[in-house]
Amino acid sequence: MEKSDYSVREGFDRAAPVLYSECLTSTNSVLKRLAADGAASGTVLWAREQTAGRGRLGRSFLSPEGGIYLSVLWRPGCPPEKTVSLTACAAAALCRWIEGYGLKPEIKWPNDVLLDGKKLSGILTEGFTAPDGGFSVVLGIGVNVNTESFPEELADTAVSLRMATGRIWELDGLARELIAQLDGMYRLWCAGPGAFLKEYRSRCTTTGHEVLLESGGLSIPARAVGINDDYSLAVETAGGERRDVRFGEVSVRMQH
Repeated sequence: MEKSDYSVREGFDRAAPVLYSECLTSTNSVLKRLAADGAASGTVLWAREQTAGRGRLGRSFLSPEGGIYLSVLWRPGCPPEKTVSLTACAAAALCRWIEGYGLKPEIKWPNDVLLDGKKLSGILTEGFTAPDGGFSVVLGIGVNVNTESFPEELADTAVSLRMATGRIWELDGLARELIAQLDGMYRLWCAGPGAFLKEYRSRCTTTGHEVLLESGGLSIPARAVGINDDYSLAVETAGGERRDVRFGEVSVRMQH
């Protein structure tokens, strides 16, 4: 990626820059490269469209023009296992941001934000070791904002702010407020990841539902019974076995 592909957005009261592009392949992928070149902790990369957006477990993430797609780089200075809760905390922060517009978002464990049961936003957190040996995290968020419709295969499962409210949203103001919300979330997380635990539990719509744990070609029926203190999902299988499911281990599909 050439420098001319993005520019620094002014007007942010924060130490690290906010970089902006009309269109990128993937904000996470590009920001990881910038991190390897020494980008400062807190650097944000924001785009209005992605041509190769990515989700969890290697899935693609549809990223048409009219959405908000941004990634933030953090260098938390802690062991990698301590950063796992960042995804859940970011989901709670995202809900706070959306709720500020009079909407009622929910969380599908671990990282999807829903409106009326349909996916509005997804989060992808990627950790890696920088050339200097320090551990870094890039957290990416994609929000469906002004999308008018989705392809047939997503029509029953995805929603945008425009579809939910009937209005066209101004993207710059939304993105600025989302970045401020993430900055505040990260400060609280650094003080203690449990700051968002109660809020996450209250917003998580997965708890109490029948789910399928999908891994290695197998589907295991279970019931989600709670969120543990480390934000992992507590489930009980049909045979009564209690399991704690952690991020990245399996895909959890809710049963209706």
